[in-house]
Amino acid sequence: MNKHYSIVPAMREHLRAVPVIEQAAASLFSEKDLPAAIRFLVTDRETLVLAQQDGRMWVALQKDETPVGFAYVVMLGSDAHLDEMDVHPDHSRRGIGTQLLQTVIDWGRSSGYAGLTLITFRHLPWNAPFYTSFGFEPLPTKDSNTEIRRIIAAEGRAGINTANRIAMRLKLS
Repeated sequence: MNKHYSIVPAMREHLRAVPVIEQAAASLFSEKDLPAAIRFLVTDRETLVLAQQDGRMWVALQKDETPVGFAYVVMLGSDAHLDEMDVHPDHSRRGIGTQLLQTVIDWGRSSGYAGLTLITFRHLPWNAPFYTSFGFEPLPTKDSNTEIRRIIAAEGRAGINTANRIAMRLKLS
């Protein structure tokens, strides 16, 4: 654990920092991976508010209580799904992503979910290999639930090369 940051359940006042973090994190991706047409899209406020109210969202705070990262999940059947996790690039490589992900995993286990799924880039070293180090395994398309297939199809329609995307799952129970 990095003592300079804390992971806490998101409060409503933290939500205004999320779009800034999302856009800063998006700047790390090439246009080949994240096309210009969608590079600056952010999660709609209603989704964030619902996740925060339902206790499915966490933020990484630096010592002055400024959010520098976040993660939130949605429910997909018997699994929780890590819909998004971002850390502001000014605070990268300090273990914040690790802390956020471990918090989500611990929450999923204590909440009784069978698994935790996510969709990420398979070819970027800070994506699929990072999740693999936590025990996530590729989820074959035939084993993906309808919602995961729908999410990937929507990404393709938005211009993301779905051949570079991978669904992954961590067994929690």
